[in-house]
Amino acid sequence: MRSFLLAALLCCIGLTCRAQDTVVRSRIDPQTGAVVGQHVRIMIDVLFKGDMPRPPRVTIGEAQGAQILRTETQATTMSDRIDGQLYTGQRFEFALYARRGGTIDVPPATVTLLDAKGGEVGTVQGKPLQIAISVPAGVDPSAPVVATVKATLEEQWSPVPTAPFKTGDALVRTIIRTAADVPAMAMLDLAFPVPTGVRVYVDPPQGEDSVDRGDLTGRRVDRVTYIFESAGTFEIPAVVQPWWDLNASRLRQAQGAGATVKVASVGHARSWRQIAMIAAGTAVVVSGFGWWMVPRARAFWSDRRQRWHQSEAKAFRDLERTCRQGDVQAIYRAFVIWRQRSAQPRMLGSLAEELEQVLFGSDRNPVWTGVESRRFHEDVRRARRMVRRAQGIAGRNDLPPLNPSRYNEGGLDEHRFATR
Repeated sequence: MRSFLLAALLCCIGLTCRAQDTVVRSRIDPQTGAVVGQHVRIMIDVLFKGDMPRPPRVTIGEAQGAQILRTETQATTMSDRIDGQLYTGQRFEFALYARRGGTIDVPPATVTLLDAKGGEVGTVQGKPLQIAISVPAGVDPSAPVVATVKATLEEQWSPVPTAPFKTGDALVRTIIRTAADVPAMAMLDLAFPVPTGVRVYVDPPQGEDSVDRGDLTGRRVDRVTYIFESAGTFEIPAVVQPWWDLNASRLRQAQGAGATVKVASVGHARSWRQIAMIAAGTAVVVSGFGWWMVPRARAFWSDRRQRWHQSEAKAFRDLERTCRQGDVQAIYRAFVIWRQRSAQPRMLGSLAEELEQVLFGSDRNPVWTGVESRRFHEDVRRARRMVRRAQGIAGRNDLPPLNPSRYNEGGLDEHRFATR
């Protein structure tokens, strides 16, 4: 227990010493003369007495009336002598963009100290900062203004606004803004007002910043879709990006011209509302018809399947299959069922003689081979044709009966096999 407490005490002493040996310096650039929308640099220097075990993490809280962003550049390694002692560390940079005039209070930086393995070993606070922001004459701080040395705005239309439109058509407008030393995240949203009869949909913006030899150029792409819900002539307003020229100290505007769109009402054209209503009504009708039809279809197919299983054709097919298999007992059972369903059962009586002789005769070891099965199969097929001719299905009976002494004899006892 004592060793644990001693180790914890030594650790606390080590953390305190590490924090005491850490210097945090904060400053802004420019210190004076900044205007609303201008890039103001916040530089945080973190220095360690002797060696730096690992670069720390540095964060800054939110500032009212301003937007603070961490730049994507690498921290700069630096060294300095303080009270004759060598200190090494890094400089971390943030970007501030004021959205109003007056004094902006910047919260102190929070520095999280890390050991060589990346574990947190303590925190150190910097000092708070203040910066005075001016609003030049003619600048509206509530507008999406930026302060830079160069800004542009381009727009693209698809299709061209002069093309013929009808109700329900769409027009896509793409706005591309660029500004020197201003990232896309610092470019505020533009307004896209529309007249009555037009619906507007704004896609999420896309940022495409680039850095060339340390110079940042921000690029933001906004895409807007206009849907024309009624016929008429519509004025799509222009979009304006105001910007303060830091070199010329004057207000400028980058503007995208609006458009005049003529929308015709076609007799057979339908609005998206009408299409949706028609689709919904069709779905209801189809669903109701399906609800009414499905049980009837099932009953129809069930009745048809039942009639098929009880039909003479099904019984004859089963008899043919058993004849190919060669089992005399199975053949006799199938024959009895087919004879019962035949229209002229008495005409088929003599066909059972050979089967009965084999099954019920005095010889207990009857001989029944595939030859007998095939011959009996042919006899059954000829007998069926005779029955169908007698019904008038196969046409007039022009030929005399085959082997009349065999096919015109009396019936057979169909229950003998079952009671055997």
